[in-house]
Amino acid sequence: MEAFCCALAVAGFFGFNLAIDPPEETRPVVPYWGEKFGTKQCIRLLAEDRFKPYVDKEGDPIEGFEVSESGRWFKIASQYYPTYLVFDYDPSTGELTMVDGAKVYVGGRADNEQIKRALEEYINGAKAFQIDNEYHLDITPDECAWAFEKCAGGNYKELAKADWDEFRYIWELTISNLAVKVLTPAESEEHAKALENADFAGDTIFTRALLDKEIQVIADAISSGSINDIEKWFQLDSYKSEICVSNGIKILKAMGYPNNSMGTPFLFDCLRDIQKPYFMDAVLTLEKLPYHYLIAIIEQYVEKTHATEDVLWGAGLIYLSKRIGYEISLERKEQSYQCGTI
Repeated sequence: MEAFCCALAVAGFFGFNLAIDPPEETRPVVPYWGEKFGTKQCIRLLAEDRFKPYVDKEGDPIEGFEVSESGRWFKIASQYYPTYLVFDYDPSTGELTMVDGAKVYVGGRADNEQIKRALEEYINGAKAFQIDNEYHLDITPDECAWAFEKCAGGNYKELAKADWDEFRYIWELTISNLAVKVLTPAESEEHAKALENADFAGDTIFTRALLDKEIQVIADAISSGSINDIEKWFQLDSYKSEICVSNGIKILKAMGYPNNSMGTPFLFDCLRDIQKPYFMDAVLTLEKLPYHYLIAIIEQYVEKTHATEDVLWGAGLIYLSKRIGYEISLERKEQSYQCGTI
């Protein structure tokens, strides 16, 4: 009997469906996704992270609501949720909509008004497909499920081992494509005109993954002078969501050299972490710059990595240099250290 109760507790702990309503202490610690991913995978993923209290936009820490340092998880009371796999939060019902369309009630202290407001800010604050400043296209759970099937093929075990930020970026593009396809010709024209407006375009690049044709509209508007004063677009800390950083990178790529040279520092900032979903987009954009112009700037950033001992950023610079067939001084210095000549 004791072994049976222990098994029940473990199953409930990681989100497996039970025939009875479990007591508070055995409710799933990883709701829904624990069942999809399996116990061992959940333990491994959570063991890799540390958590800290969520701080709202007013600068106040929220008791009972924590986020992981990696940004992959958030925690309400004793329950954990994968951030990039949550699409929407409805404070009126207390339900989260997952990227596969499933709806999951947030347990624990989610009835706390402060937590509800913070959760809505965290989940919904940077998610809105807008056609213009007044029109919002709602994404249904069925559409989420369709996009999930298209991106993941229903393979939850593979998703458990994937880069969720990269997956979410692909999923967002799929959702955006779906949304654009259902626009009427008049709405499409209105949408294109709206993207030529600096305020609207500025809001849009920070809120969702843009399609290539939308990127081109914005890039053309910048090149023609219709949009200006865009310095903050090319500052990494302007982006609340890593998913949207590639918008800025792709705009620079579409603008081409030399029009995009003012965004070069932003592109090099995007090389600071080779694990970020936007890293490769930045590399592909930088390698299109003129060779001698690019290597001169690479060496400037090599000096920064030497001074700060930023190994991860150095790895990004080495990767870029190898792509363009150049051996940077950082590599030469590392080899000298290994040979004992310095």
